[in-house]
Amino acid sequence: MRLMSVVKVALVAAVVALPSGITVASAKMMKPPPGACAFEKKFVVSGKLCSYQCNAQTNWCSQEYCANGTMVPMLPCYGTFCSSKCGG
Repeated sequence: MRLMSVVKVALVAAVVALPSGITVASAKMMKPPPGACAFEKKFVVSGKLCSYQCNAQTNWCSQEYCANGTMVPMLPCYGTFCSSKCGG
């Protein structure tokens, strides 16, 4: 009787550990493109200009440019003149 309860606990522990192991393995497999920049857990392609920290009240956004793995601050933009959002 005691052996069955130990087996059940081990089985439940294995089932719980399985999904977390799959997500960790899939995250390790994801490689950035060559020269890409990391921005808030996402990648931005090298050579791309993108906006971030947009203020809904003033409609102004900050911009950055991905230059071979480094995000370089650029001039701010206004409304429809802004590039796409970084990491989006």
